[in-house]
Amino acid sequence: MDLPWLFVLSCGISLFLSDPAVSSPQKSPLRCRLGMFACKDGSDCVPSSHVCDGEKDCKDGSDEDSCAAECTSGQFQCAHGKKCIDKSLVCDGIAQCQDQSDEGDCLKPEGCVHQCDGKTRCLPATFLCDGERDCMDGTDEAGCNGEATEATPSEAETATSTAAPMRCRIGLFACTDGSDCISSTYVCDNEVDCKDGSDESNCAVECTSDQFQCAHGKKCIDKVQVCDGVAHCQDLSDEGDCLKMDGCAHRCDNKTRCLPESFLCDGERDCQDGTDETRCTAEACSNAEFRCASGQCVSMGVHCDGHPDCRDRSDEERCMEPPPCATNTRCPHSHECLLEDWLCDGDQDCKDESDEKNCEAVEVACGEFQWWCASKTQCVPKAWRCDGAKDCSDGSDELDCSPAVCPSHLFQCGSSECVYIGLACNSKPDCQDGSDEGGDCLTDRCAAADQSHCSHFCYSSPRGKKCGCRPGFKLQADGTNCVDIDECGDNGLNACSQLCENIPGSFVCNCSQGYVLDPDGHSCKIMGEPYLLAAVQSELFLIGLRSSSLDLLVSSEKKPILSVDYDWHEQRVYWITLNADSIKWSSFDKKNTGTIIKGINVNSIAVDWVGKNLYWIDGFGSQINAIGLEQSLMKANDLVTILDEDMDQPHSLALLPEKGLMFWSEVGAEPQIECAGMDGSERRVLIKKELRWPASLAVDPLGLRLFWTDEKLKCIGSSTLEGGDIQLLQLMETQSPFSVSVFNDMVFWSDTKRGTIQKALKATGKRREVVLKRPGQPLGLKVLHHHLQARGANVCAKHQCSHLCVVAPGPKAVCKCPAHLLLAEDGLTCSRPKDTSFVFVQTTNALTQMYLQGRNHGNNLKSWPEHRRLELPSMNEPTVFDFTVKDLTLYLADATKASAELFKVKESSLVSRGQLLRLGRDYLTALAVDWITRNLFWSSVKQPRVQVTSAQGMHTAVLIRDGLAQGGVDAIALHPPSGRMCFMDHAGDGGQESQVECAFMDGRNRTVVKRSSAQLGSLALSEDGGTLYWADTDAGTIVSIGVDGSGYKEVKKDTGLRAFAVINGVLLWVTKTDRTKFWFRDDGQKDKLWFEVDTDVGALKAFSKSSQLGTNQCSNGNGGCTHLCLPFPGGRTCRCAHDHQSPDGKTCSPDKHCPAGFKSCLDGQTCLPTDKFCDGHPDCPDHSDENCNHQTVGSKSGSPAASLAPPGGAVSPPSISSDVAVRNLGASECDDSLCQGRGTCISRNGATFCECAVGYGGDRCEDELSGLSGPITYGAAGGGAGLLVIIVVLAMVKRRTSSQGASPELGETNMDVLEKLDTSPLECPSSTKEPNVSEEVAASVD
Repeated sequence: MDLPWLFVLSCGISLFLSDPAVSSPQKSPLRCRLGMFACKDGSDCVPSSHVCDGEKDCKDGSDEDSCAAECTSGQFQCAHGKKCIDKSLVCDGIAQCQDQSDEGDCLKPEGCVHQCDGKTRCLPATFLCDGERDCMDGTDEAGCNGEATEATPSEAETATSTAAPMRCRIGLFACTDGSDCISSTYVCDNEVDCKDGSDESNCAVECTSDQFQCAHGKKCIDKVQVCDGVAHCQDLSDEGDCLKMDGCAHRCDNKTRCLPESFLCDGERDCQDGTDETRCTAEACSNAEFRCASGQCVSMGVHCDGHPDCRDRSDEERCMEPPPCATNTRCPHSHECLLEDWLCDGDQDCKDESDEKNCEAVEVACGEFQWWCASKTQCVPKAWRCDGAKDCSDGSDELDCSPAVCPSHLFQCGSSECVYIGLACNSKPDCQDGSDEGGDCLTDRCAAADQSHCSHFCYSSPRGKKCGCRPGFKLQADGTNCVDIDECGDNGLNACSQLCENIPGSFVCNCSQGYVLDPDGHSCKIMGEPYLLAAVQSELFLIGLRSSSLDLLVSSEKKPILSVDYDWHEQRVYWITLNADSIKWSSFDKKNTGTIIKGINVNSIAVDWVGKNLYWIDGFGSQINAIGLEQSLMKANDLVTILDEDMDQPHSLALLPEKGLMFWSEVGAEPQIECAGMDGSERRVLIKKELRWPASLAVDPLGLRLFWTDEKLKCIGSSTLEGGDIQLLQLMETQSPFSVSVFNDMVFWSDTKRGTIQKALKATGKRREVVLKRPGQPLGLKVLHHHLQARGANVCAKHQCSHLCVVAPGPKAVCKCPAHLLLAEDGLTCSRPKDTSFVFVQTTNALTQMYLQGRNHGNNLKSWPEHRRLELPSMNEPTVFDFTVKDLTLYLADATKASAELFKVKESSLVSRGQLLRLGRDYLTALAVDWITRNLFWSSVKQPRVQVTSAQGMHTAVLIRDGLAQGGVDAIALHPPSGRMCFMDHAGDGGQESQVECAFMDGRNRTVVKRSSAQLGSLALSEDGGTLYWADTDAGTIVSIGVDGSGYKEVKKDTGLRAFAVINGVLLWVTKTDRTKFWFRDDGQKDKLWFEVDTDVGALKAFSKSSQLGTNQCSNGNGGCTHLCLPFPGGRTCRCAHDHQSPDGKTCSPDKHCPAGFKSCLDGQTCLPTDKFCDGHPDCPDHSDENCNHQTVGSKSGSPAASLAPPGGAVSPPSISSDVAVRNLGASECDDSLCQGRGTCISRNGATFCECAVGYGGDRCEDELSGLSGPITYGAAGGGAGLLVIIVVLAMVKRRTSSQGASPELGETNMDVLEKLDTSPLECPSSTKEPNVSEEVAASVD
């Protein structure tokens, strides 16, 4: 048994730690509490009701050992059929059967003198001849003063003279003479209570060495019977010291109750006699604390801060001068700082009570889950209406309620009240309206035959004779049979606080391990004081939930603290702040602080204390990520992404590590709460209805329910862990609930509008109390107690993962890898992929990269395989893309931006490099990049022709404009080594056929290879450039053909075909029916389903290092061309921009056909004034005057890149650097270090540049292009990391709905928080800011 040791904080707050290393060196025998059975191997305690029930609950099966199956004639068989006891032990007041069936049918009289009603009822002497009829057969009033009886003499004689053995209910002792039942606690207590003295007979006074003496000193039992789950001592003392933690420090209530030391003097009365709260001395406060006049300890930092934190307000007395108030309201005489919402809120905040004076009753508007009190000044939850308790101040919630239905052992009065059945038809009205008398009382009486007809008993009523049931049973629809009421069923939370065991006619409440049952027999109390971690603005407090101690843990932050969690075993608390890009920590004693990771976006955190990992939500990247807590050095690109697909603005996170489950909320277009394993498996939607803005989540590990706050509905919701039994609690005190936490019977929440932290019963919302009320806004909450993170089996402890081990449902251990690595077939090792072939999947707001090597590690997956997700920053509606492997540059078109954007894959994210091309009121329909020259081939809606723009965006020329189908160009495919291109133009609405053409990359030698009336798409060329593939999505076919139009072949046919890709002999395609499915086929192999998801796919492309190898005559020095070098098979063509001409076929000079001050449109005919170009308004007939290059893509100064021209005026193919697309190396001279030892330095005509070796890129080969040997972990894309969830969500809503046309409602609560949380200006994430993802951050100690 682990014994707790006391750890004392420097602030004087004591927290219980559980550490086996500090425990007793030898493991003590397992001792279980009352009602529990100790397994012989000491592994566990199981409920006594599970012993001999036919199922093995102990690991060693000892709960089913020695279980009898047949009983002798002198024995009684327990109801579960696995145990026999002597018949003399039946109804002796002590339950020997674990199901208590030996005590279940025992009557409950004060003393048995007269039996009646077919021996089903026994009355004490005081009930006989008292003028009131108590027996339904009337024999208790028969023979009194010579009165006639309704029973026959023989019946009366039988009833009175034949005394049945005394049967007493459980907890009572039957006197030997049958005269009475007395409390078992009176047996052997040295006082005679039975008339015959049998309660004091056979009382031992001395016990042998192998016996245990009961606390009353008059009984001995075998020691093996101590803590066996059955009470053998009448005072229960043999089961009283069986607690697993604090033990027994104080006996009370006549020695029937024993309390651990932590319950003494804790401010809560646990003994009915109150002795646990007597002789209490004042708590000692540390030097860092202020001692209140009442003895309460609070942090010295809150002394004289303008707000009372002591219950007696003494921390704000005798202050030198009133402190400055951050609010604009102050108490007029006592000078406390107030929020305006505290005025007339029903709570006294000013010592002079001035905040609650002169308050006028104001009519309030109630929420959709509330009931309006008659006064119209108060709202209560609808569930409180007609619940039997007056909650409205005017009591109107209990008016006009339907009459309560009386249980079957009581009589229902016409005036709604319930009276004892025996009072009906007793010639004396007991109901207010007298409805229990008259009618058929005298004419329709119960006879002996009626008694046998009823399963329990028969009684007379004004409506005739009826069958009734004993307490704890209910009458069935047939009106004769009784069935046990399951008090632990649907309303089990109301019957018992934690564990409820139903027994015939009653129920028994029990507590989970580490808790003690309160004297009320219903509630449970945990051993050791629980604390509440509470963030108030930028401060983090630790609040004692019993002592009301207040300690300031963190006060150095300048930004609001949004989310908190803790690791009990490491004695650390973790938190995040508004606008932060890191997760910080502090030890409980405040001696050590640090940062565990930087360079991330984080909105909510959660600690997995079982697997020793830290999880967080990246709301900007729509991801759930994790890192190991025990790692001392953590890089941002070493994090593991658990989930990153199909998430619409994830907001809050909660874990249940014991079961390997995680829960998160999403606040996008369709708010919902989802659940998955902590490894991302078994994902499912739990709740979609009755949600508006689920802001915070918390798991109740005892009740196995999920709680959340909803800022728009202004309520606290809960459901089962499967999403059922949804309950919404909407109070007047939940105006703006932000964070929620659950502990034992209570739910805690912070309210940013009211500036309070409150608690209430989690089942009903009643017993509401204010826990903390301070002028700052309360935010993140978490209840802290060692039992909430009890040490359990860590399935990851022996699982030798190379990187990160996470707990999956089961629980079981699963190894996970950072996104730049793949998991090997051994399931343990993470390594770089051997096959560099990968596929890019374009979705609405991201590119997902998957290595084809992963297809061999698992098929028929129900979720995404190993991948990395690249969020597309500042993209609203991406349409087409291409990628250059050598320098990791993404070319992307966005329909809403009318531009071609450049992005550099930089370590762990996409970094914007500006716009290569910007169109006016137009957008690209097709693009493809010549990965040798970096020239961009493209077409658009307003310019439906094939055009090419130079790598710097400076020069554009039209290659093909005539003979294209009316609908324009849909797709372009290039093969630069052979100098060939193919493109697809669709028919549009004019009735023309769509066609596929191939040509040289300079636009010559056009060949139509296919005409079709179908919808064609997804164009691709083979690696040798000789075969063309496309998809016919109408027919669901993928076809191939030679670039010369020969060899037409149907490669694949599949229903719902959406896209395809070909790479290294592998065909991949996507279909969409009910779900999106990804298929593949290797050369000569069968079709295989790789995985299926719910995501809609926009495009699919495959790449590898080998797919972009080769040269052509443009490879060196731009082929000697000044503007554009365009290859064709065996040669190259130099082309000038549309407004230039070439005198020699290489160099270019301005075209003179337009007058001075004018420029030519791309049609080559129209001339317009220069100032009409790039003015935001299309003036050329073909809109080409708004084809504008972006400065970022050129040099930093914006000057043309022609200064980089090698001899002959040619421009060298650029390599996209980490700063700009082209960087002028200036006068740098070649030496060994200029190219980092990774390439060859070349100097021509004053220009210096590097030719990089394979695997490197950049102007000086400074970029290691190893990202394509493994996926790159997605980190922070853009600035503003760690923004307040509301701000991030707001930005994402604006970004995403701009293209969807939706306008989801934004709650005023969120805007209020946004305005008040931070006084400094808030900046939205910038897509151009590059996060500091390369910085190595240790879990440092400051």
